[in-house]
Amino acid sequence: MTSAAGGSKEKEKEPGRRKERGVSKYSHLLESDPTFRAWYRNVLRGSYNTGSHYFLRMGRICDELCGLTPGQIGAMNKTELMTFISSVISDLEEKGVSGVTIHSYVKAVKSWARFNGNKLDEKVNIPESENRYNEEVVPRPEQVQSLFDHSPLRVKVVVSLMAFSGLRPATVGDAQGLDGLKVKDLPEMEIKDGAVSFSKVPTLVVVRKKISKIRKPYDTFAPAQACEYIRQCLEDRLRSGEVLTPESAIVTVDKYNAFKNKRCSFKKDYGQHVTTTNVRDLVRAAIREAGFRWRPYVLRRYFDTRMMLGEADGLVIPDWRSFWMGHAGNIEFVYTLRKGLDEETIEKMRGAYLKGANRYLCTSEGAHEEDMTTKIRKQLLLTVHTPEEIEKMHVDEKTDEEVIGLLRQRLIEVTFNQGLKQKIVGAAEVEAWLSKGWTWRGNLGDGRAVLEPPT
Repeated sequence: MTSAAGGSKEKEKEPGRRKERGVSKYSHLLESDPTFRAWYRNVLRGSYNTGSHYFLRMGRICDELCGLTPGQIGAMNKTELMTFISSVISDLEEKGVSGVTIHSYVKAVKSWARFNGNKLDEKVNIPESENRYNEEVVPRPEQVQSLFDHSPLRVKVVVSLMAFSGLRPATVGDAQGLDGLKVKDLPEMEIKDGAVSFSKVPTLVVVRKKISKIRKPYDTFAPAQACEYIRQCLEDRLRSGEVLTPESAIVTVDKYNAFKNKRCSFKKDYGQHVTTTNVRDLVRAAIREAGFRWRPYVLRRYFDTRMMLGEADGLVIPDWRSFWMGHAGNIEFVYTLRKGLDEETIEKMRGAYLKGANRYLCTSEGAHEEDMTTKIRKQLLLTVHTPEEIEKMHVDEKTDEEVIGLLRQRLIEVTFNQGLKQKIVGAAEVEAWLSKGWTWRGNLGDGRAVLEPPT
């Protein structure tokens, strides 16, 4: 029988797949049991990572822990299976394996048992172990900026997509490097005459079902800072002679090692998608260059935590933050957001994202463009508002439409007031109107005063 794992006898790979990592050690299990091979292929179709991990777990259980074949495990009844799982848990616990890893062994056995028609609903008690990431501190914006300062351009693109858009490494490039974020997934980006531009910023990022961990499509956004890195990176590739199409990878295997300036072992694949492992390695190398000890996934935690601060300020609603991160969400969320987003919803999301990103996500390098925009807005508002009033408006958090609305509202008020000869107000209101430039002209004797509008 042909080996799906690229064993010693035959080197055939699964159709449409690159060589499967770390499977050949247990390939004899696939060759000797067609049912086990069918299970393995079935899990692979759902998720390459899950299939690979489940297979390795079952291989170790069979060859190193208990000496049983997959067929013998699959033939057990529920009582025998529960006893067997309990024994495996005890053996792994004695070897010092963490509770999280033990849980993955149990899930692999349950999946194999379910394929054989034996579904286990009984609770399996697994020893708890302290999560080593419990004490992990989310980086501050200035630390993320330091990471950008120590990253090559291609890595800046990856870091910004994870930290500012909340993308998973596997969305940037899948486990085998066969798919990932493509040019077509940024529908508001245009490539023309060797130049890259964006019709809207923050720009929409579409995560297709195939590269979504939850196997459902969702949308997120990339701010001006991320757009600039993407523009520079793609234009560099265009200048080098690469032809970019809608199917081209946003982050591709590079001709050179990002940190050692040496040719990569996978240089023949230049132009193809990076693998998830490549993504993590690139980010990890940049993190070490910057002098930090974080794991790459901390960048998604950065997005999550910083946008939570935006929630606390009322800038972002919780369901939208979950949606941008590709989380399943609650029932209302599933029915309102999973059926596709209309243009009005996308624009409202874009406005909320802009407010949250400006205040909490983007680092100083990418904030310059937005700072200039804020200054221009304040100069416009100064024509009809006092500096104290403008300070209370949080202009940097407002969209262009909201700023125009403020200008229009005040201009209408001023125009209306200029048409008035006088205003009669109560004594308690006199001071407030005088502070706005109105002039006191006398009292009516009943507690009311006569005021004239400013010129």
